[in-house]
Amino acid sequence: MKTEDFDEKQEAELDAFEQRQMRSFERGKRLVWLIAGVNILFDLINIFVSNDFQIVQFAVHVALSAALVYGVTWVRYLYAVAGILTVIVTILALPGLVSLMQVSAVSGIYIAVLILTVCYSATSAVILLFSKSVKEYMYRKKSERL
Repeated sequence: MKTEDFDEKQEAELDAFEQRQMRSFERGKRLVWLIAGVNILFDLINIFVSNDFQIVQFAVHVALSAALVYGVTWVRYLYAVAGILTVIVTILALPGLVSLMQVSAVSGIYIAVLILTVCYSATSAVILLFSKSVKEYMYRKKSERL
């Protein structure tokens, strides 16, 4: 009788573990898709703001976003490092940009977009580096490819 109780308890714990793993995977999937989508959205916004469409650059960004969704680990780290560098460079350049752009009415919008970019870059870098859900998603996607 005790063996049956123990087996049922183990099975219940295993089911609970599998459910937690599935929720973690789904959360990681949503986060990765969101980051990839926002990266492409920022590229599209940049194309319209700068009036400079570079098809090769855009194609590379779309391919990298697809690789991130597909679970390619080095792309995850590439995006995280790029996010950190974006934060550093933008923070260092912001005082100079503010002084140069005081003559234009559009400068406030431009600075707001820069601040939004910094916040997004910092958040996405932290999520890509430290989120257990993203790690679970990337691990499972990598396992599917092998």
